[in-house]
Amino acid sequence: MANLSVVNLRKLISRDEAEMQKLLQVSTAPGVFFLDLRLGSLLVLENQAEIYSLARTYFAQSQDDKMKDARLDQQPDQDRGYKQSECDETFEMSLDEFHVKNSSNINVNHLPPIFRQKSDLCHYFSHECHRALLPLLSCLSTSLSLPPDQALSTFHRESEKSDSGLKLIYEPCKPLLSEVVDNLHTDSGTFTLLFYDGIGLEFELVDKTCNTTSWEFAPLLAEGCALVNVADSLARLSGGVLHSPRHRVTQIGDGFMERYYISYFLRPERALKEKWASETQ
Repeated sequence: MANLSVVNLRKLISRDEAEMQKLLQVSTAPGVFFLDLRLGSLLVLENQAEIYSLARTYFAQSQDDKMKDARLDQQPDQDRGYKQSECDETFEMSLDEFHVKNSSNINVNHLPPIFRQKSDLCHYFSHECHRALLPLLSCLSTSLSLPPDQALSTFHRESEKSDSGLKLIYEPCKPLLSEVVDNLHTDSGTFTLLFYDGIGLEFELVDKTCNTTSWEFAPLLAEGCALVNVADSLARLSGGVLHSPRHRVTQIGDGFMERYYISYFLRPERALKEKWASETQ
């Protein structure tokens, strides 16, 4: 089981130097840590249970009903709406689309009825997850001595379009461990913030000092915490200093079990992603 450090959000908000240094260290290696949200983002902690309940209700619907929520009006690299793979089922709500206003009301036309009825909850939960991650960008920019035009926050302005969003995931344990499909990957965004209630997320932990790697399960969440991992865009923006760890969802042994994850993906502005894409053409 991985021994993950706990970073305190409240201390980062107050610019505590020791906590900022800890954030830099764990973002450099192993690139995954617990973020203590107590006193820093209570709304997220207080509404977890209701978000889990929404996820269970949504994914319990018939496949035909869920397929109606597949989004055809998006780019290939976007994950909005309902998607299904051989590993999991997901539903993602874009923070941008919550910010689109129709008269004086939040535009929730893109949401299926189950989420539309709780649109305020989904919006505020998403917004608080987003706000919880922004101080990390500010602190890392300072610790990395980035010039103002390269500060991480300049690529994550709320006034600009991005694909940041709340993703609910249903990924049940298989009856047999041998049936688990390999889903090894890194995340493509900036930070991933994750809530879970069972063992199953496995990370490749890199020891840069000894030049070795090992695979370890993330332990159950520490009290008041979410798990956060560095993703590819942040590693790139840091010039490779920060580490986006490879990881996968698996299980410890045989036995079917329902399993849900609540994740928030902080992603850079679309303009930056488009600029990077043009540079590779």
